[in-house]
Amino acid sequence: MPYEKNGSSLVCWFFIVTLFLPILVLPPSFQPSDWTRVMLFRVIVITLIGVLLFKFFYKKDLRLELPAWNTSLYGPLIILVAYFATLLAATVFSQDILFSIFGSPARAGGVLSMVCYFIFAVLLALFINKRQWQRLFHMLFAAGIMASLLALAQYFNVFKNIFIAYEGGSAPSFLGNSTILAIYMLFLTFLSFTFFIQGKSPKIKIAYGMLFLLFASTIFITGSRAAYLGLLAGFLYFFLFFPYSHKMKVLKIAAVAILLCSVLVVAMFNLLPQLGEKNNILKTVSSRVSLQRISQDIFGTRLSAWKMTWQAIKDRPLLGWGPENFYIGFEKYYDPTPFATPKLLWDKPHNIFLDVAVNSGIFSALLYIAFWIVLFARLTIAKRNQQKDEAYADNPLRIHALQAMFIGYLIVLFFNFDSFATYIISFFFIGYAFYLITLKQEKIALPIVQHTIFQKKLPAIAALAVLVIFSWFWNIKPLYLNEKIVRAKNLAAEKHCQQAFAIANSQDWSRSGIMRPYAIVKYSEVVSNCAFIEPEKEVEYSQKMVSLLKTAGTIQPSFSKIWVFMGSFTNVLAAREENSDAKKNLLREAIGYLQKAIDLSPGRQEAFAQMEKSYLIAQDYPAMEKTAHDCIAIDPRFGECYWHLGVAQVFLGNQLEGKKNVELAVKNGYEKPPYKQLAIAYMSQKNWKEAVLAYEQVPIYYENKEEAASIHAVLAFLYDKAGDYVKAGESALEVFKLQPENPETIPFIKLLLGKRPNDSILKSSLAFIYLQPGPQQELSKAKAIYLQLAADYPANASYRWELAKICYQLKQYDQAWRHALAILGINPKAREGVEEFIKTLPAEYWQSYLQR
Repeated sequence: MPYEKNGSSLVCWFFIVTLFLPILVLPPSFQPSDWTRVMLFRVIVITLIGVLLFKFFYKKDLRLELPAWNTSLYGPLIILVAYFATLLAATVFSQDILFSIFGSPARAGGVLSMVCYFIFAVLLALFINKRQWQRLFHMLFAAGIMASLLALAQYFNVFKNIFIAYEGGSAPSFLGNSTILAIYMLFLTFLSFTFFIQGKSPKIKIAYGMLFLLFASTIFITGSRAAYLGLLAGFLYFFLFFPYSHKMKVLKIAAVAILLCSVLVVAMFNLLPQLGEKNNILKTVSSRVSLQRISQDIFGTRLSAWKMTWQAIKDRPLLGWGPENFYIGFEKYYDPTPFATPKLLWDKPHNIFLDVAVNSGIFSALLYIAFWIVLFARLTIAKRNQQKDEAYADNPLRIHALQAMFIGYLIVLFFNFDSFATYIISFFFIGYAFYLITLKQEKIALPIVQHTIFQKKLPAIAALAVLVIFSWFWNIKPLYLNEKIVRAKNLAAEKHCQQAFAIANSQDWSRSGIMRPYAIVKYSEVVSNCAFIEPEKEVEYSQKMVSLLKTAGTIQPSFSKIWVFMGSFTNVLAAREENSDAKKNLLREAIGYLQKAIDLSPGRQEAFAQMEKSYLIAQDYPAMEKTAHDCIAIDPRFGECYWHLGVAQVFLGNQLEGKKNVELAVKNGYEKPPYKQLAIAYMSQKNWKEAVLAYEQVPIYYENKEEAASIHAVLAFLYDKAGDYVKAGESALEVFKLQPENPETIPFIKLLLGKRPNDSILKSSLAFIYLQPGPQQELSKAKAIYLQLAADYPANASYRWELAKICYQLKQYDQAWRHALAILGINPKAREGVEEFIKTLPAEYWQSYLQR
């Protein structure tokens, strides 16, 4: 095991910076936060390696000692190296090699990052001495305090104008996920409790005791059941197997008391659930220890997902699907029916052992388990040996705490997965474990390399070039590009579309290096959210997206979402294509892309829904109906497929069944259905009544006047066909308000008047149009219509008001004055308004009014 007594201060500072990375947040640059943090981490690790190699080979001022070879001593390291060897082998034979190397931006994995975590642990054991370990622990406490305080502020809604509140629990702090925060705090809880026990003075004990309570409270408010269980198991081990026998009896009693209290709390909140209504804290406890919710989570979600994961493991048991490629195997065997929602989007199996097995094979999983067992055993041996030596008086309890930490950590991971913060803190303590088990061992100093090649500048420059290339192309450049696409995505989500497009379109995402597939998918989300802002560019954006997605599909061909997006955007192109042959070719391409998505993930209904749209555009309603039935057969809760089934059935003349399925779509949660589709289907069957009911549901956005006018025009047409001439006139009037220059409005209302010649609403609509300034203004015709309306409806003062205004515009002041007086006779309460109007007439009319 590597070992070094006099680690340099510079190296220690590298580790200090690393320990603060989990709480480093700077949106939008640090979104997804883990991926951006891990890129900085890789830069730190490779820079540190470069510095150490420079000092060892070139400057020759770095002394290095290793423990003498002993197979048992080196056992944990040998197994860990073997485990990483299986990861590398699995990467070579991976279903998606690049993804295995660099990992998902949403996570902190990838073989490259995993190797850096391993190096991080080894370098800690190699270069950090006792005094520096204590310093690193204090830095870790500082990071933990900041994370805890933010979590408490979020939970108790403190500084709510600054921080997002999580009053119901699950506060994530800086770490982005409450369970990840709980795992992180689990390590710090055991560490602070150990320091509390070892405190030499009351002040130190109080300080560490407060830290312990702070970290334990943070675990509590995260609401992580797995963390509760891990903490309980860790402390049971800590007390039951305490290394000092003179305290064993008291601690065993404490362990039994803790276990009984835990059982009592669970029983109490399950038998008396009303206790959870007292306040938010009790509500958090009640919801997380509910046996009903626990069983629903395990048997309704996790166990079903684990079964699908096991199917994927059996498919490729030797080397798995490749690191980070769980999603490929999971998607192949995904079945939505056991889950609460038909759209369970998991890229991890939420079980570390299954995760390792599905990604890198069963043998790799066995090595992973063996590493923890052998490390635990070596820690036990070291604990026993160092108990007898006063020089290492503090170590046995710390080793014991490490074992408790690792027990709790693995229990949590049985139901969860690692993230950047948990990788950092777990490998930090693995490094500390390596350091502790190599104490009291005979050391061998590594000889200084004397070969002159290492003192020449050319190798040093070459090594520096490698460092720069690695940092720039695989870390710094992706960090910069990620900031741009995430900013654009966030703006698009808030409908600030012009700003989003300005940022997103300033970059050629087909040249975005290792993040091409991720960036292209995010860009497609920007286009999907904001295409409405520039409808005239819909075809242009769709063509661009198809081209970009083809690039992403070449790099990451097993990601079904890429093929769904390709099919979706190709459908848009086909819908806008006027040439029939070109349309057929586009639809053939779209169906091909979507079939690829279905082959990769036969249980994902989104691809079926897009294929149904392809058949709708092709007017192949039997195929659309069949595809919708296939979709519903997968999971009958997916509302969109019911919608397409209903629309297809209406087109095919089966209107009764079609209407039932359309209603089922809404009942099953299909949001924002395209009612235009349904209206057109009913129009094809000349069912004007149902067409009207459907088209009335079409949302109207008056920001786009042309589109709003078009919707009102269709409504006017449908109302006319359905025999509702009044609403037809009202809709036509809305068209005129939006498009005064539209020449078809007046003839259409006149046509309606021919069908309903005595309808007052149609007459007033026509008069309103004649009143408006513009080429169609005819005040005399408006006056004639309002005179007729006033004669037919003498009790309606509004017609007199319109006549008074028209006469004023025509400078027929005498008539305007008489109509104003008539308004008073109809509605005396209108006196104030009438008097104001008369004052606008020549002065003599006001005098006449006063003398009246």
